[in-house]
Amino acid sequence: MNFFKKKKTNNNPNFEDFPEIGGLMVSKMVVDQNSKPNFLYREKRTRPEDSGWRIFTGFESEEYNNNSDNIGIYHPSTILKIDPSLEEILLKGVGSVYERTDDKSEWYRVTDFELEDDFLTTHQLTDKWSIEINNLFERTIEENGTLYYTTGDKSVRLDIWESEQNKEALYEEYQLNIKNRNQEISKTLQTFEFSDNDVSRIGYLIQETEEEKTYHVVFGFSLIDQMILMSAFYFDEESDFEWAIDTWKNIKLIK
Repeated sequence: MNFFKKKKTNNNPNFEDFPEIGGLMVSKMVVDQNSKPNFLYREKRTRPEDSGWRIFTGFESEEYNNNSDNIGIYHPSTILKIDPSLEEILLKGVGSVYERTDDKSEWYRVTDFELEDDFLTTHQLTDKWSIEINNLFERTIEENGTLYYTTGDKSVRLDIWESEQNKEALYEEYQLNIKNRNQEISKTLQTFEFSDNDVSRIGYLIQETEEEKTYHVVFGFSLIDQMILMSAFYFDEESDFEWAIDTWKNIKLIK
């Protein structure tokens, strides 16, 4: 079943209202020769105004790319006027790699291109909890104290609460909350149980829609005596469901 809706195309041919994702690093073969790109990837940005996108025609030599004079930084609207087919791709998250055989063929996602920052790293959350997460995720703390990781199209929010109840009582309470949650707000699509001897893990999957965008959220509760770690995993693509579950399981109790 396809839960995701297609984004509407931009009716503004100048693309001036395209989201402010930051600057694009683009081969000057694209801009100076008005040549459509055939290869692009989005790496972890080097500064706030950088989108992380690196865009090429596919005909550049290594020597050409190593010369900084051959690479320019451009607003997305500049590149979209050259190639409107990039409109939806430029909204994909960090870690995305796309290629096509020529400027008349369809784009496809590349899975075997190695990005420099693409590796798992362990972050200690508290003296009791750690998370293993891809280094491509940017980490911030929101105003309410929630820990937030994102690549743009995949995100994680983490909150830790203390309680006077033991693990068994917390498990019963949260299991009941999941069972009785308001289905009119959002339907429970699936429930989860990944408990072990140390941590009780229960959760559920829902679908949410914001403006024209539809996405999934896995809510996970990791429970120990007197403590709840609530995690929310947001993802745009159905194929990232496994990422959400694996990342939840990679929230571990430090022994």
